[in-house]
Amino acid sequence: MDMKQLSTFQTASETLNFTKSAKILNYAQSSVTSQIKSLEDELGVNLFERLGNKLVLTPFGVKFKVYTDSIISQYHSVLDEINCDKNMTATVIVGATESQCAYKLPTVLTEFKTLFPKVQVIVKPIHNLEQIQADLQNGELDFAFLFREKFEKANGLKISKLAKENLVLVASPLNDANNLKKPSLIDLQNETILLTEKGCSYRNLLESMIADSNMSFTSTFEITNIETLKNCVKSNLGIALLPYGVVKDEVNNKKLKIIDWEPTSNTEIFHFVSWHKDKKFTPLLETFVSVSENIF
Repeated sequence: MDMKQLSTFQTASETLNFTKSAKILNYAQSSVTSQIKSLEDELGVNLFERLGNKLVLTPFGVKFKVYTDSIISQYHSVLDEINCDKNMTATVIVGATESQCAYKLPTVLTEFKTLFPKVQVIVKPIHNLEQIQADLQNGELDFAFLFREKFEKANGLKISKLAKENLVLVASPLNDANNLKKPSLIDLQNETILLTEKGCSYRNLLESMIADSNMSFTSTFEITNIETLKNCVKSNLGIALLPYGVVKDEVNNKKLKIIDWEPTSNTEIFHFVSWHKDKKFTPLLETFVSVSENIF
């Protein structure tokens, strides 16, 4: 049973004439007859009967017409709403960390654009938690994506946890650290450590572990661009702690290798999306959150 068959039945039930119905629908009469026969076979009842030269609805046909009219009406309502959504114009301002901008948001935005092709999205890189909260509070951001160990509920904000990800310590396949058996941070202190920018959640986690181990690395580089940092690791400049999703392709292609080390704390980290609690959640914004939850 499909909308084509239902539409054919609806027309035939109103004209009570298969020839007229075929002309209205621009079908061959045999097509109308075939579709009605297919419906009757699926339902297991006769929808029409002939009384002399007249075609009339059976009691089953009368009942089925009520449901058919309702289904077709709802179908057209859905089409109207979807077409309205497709023509909707608005601007959504989103903040996200660099790694989320590079590796997660493109898929979210592509799906969102399919649903709302005329909506404009502005993506801003974000780093500092206090600034993120301030931007959400004052309406400069509609949504903020965060990547943290945890995110306590802040006053005036709503939060949705999207997904968990693991942080991994990576090195070039040529790096001697790969030959160490379950090294600790102290065992790796002669390596050059490549850090993301200050305020980055996984840099904060690594620096906390370094402090807990009461040690320091001999050499440290701060590289604020993720792709540049990965290229430096691949060229064997040093090692880095990064989300697995950021280095997955390089690990699979054997351009980077995960060091099997012993961290001093949990290396799980989570993706969150947050928005102002008083934000008016239109279907557009609800869809943005829903798409994000599905893709992350």
